[in-house]
Amino acid sequence: MYIVFALEVVQTVLSGADIYYWFGSGYGDVTRLASPFASAFDVPVIESMVSATVQCFYAYRVWVLSNKQSRWFCLLIYLVGRPQGLLNTLFQYLLHSAPLSMQ
Repeated sequence: MYIVFALEVVQTVLSGADIYYWFGSGYGDVTRLASPFASAFDVPVIESMVSATVQCFYAYRVWVLSNKQSRWFCLLIYLVGRPQGLLNTLFQYLLHSAPLSMQ
């Protein structure tokens, strides 16, 4: 599961870049807070990849612990988890791409 660790490290670095963009180089510029720098990519895309990986691993572990007898239950776990990841990606993309009005 080193891929999940690597994805989380990438997301942490991109979140750090967001924080620097908003609060470091954009100090005092309120309009900069409305623009998603890297969060438009890292939140929806990386989180959906992590979610899919974890759901597949969970289904695999259930399959192994049940002595490889519950294929249908593992398939159900995977099929229920996938729409959740896709809806999360869609929601996060719509949330981060919508312009915020600053007054």
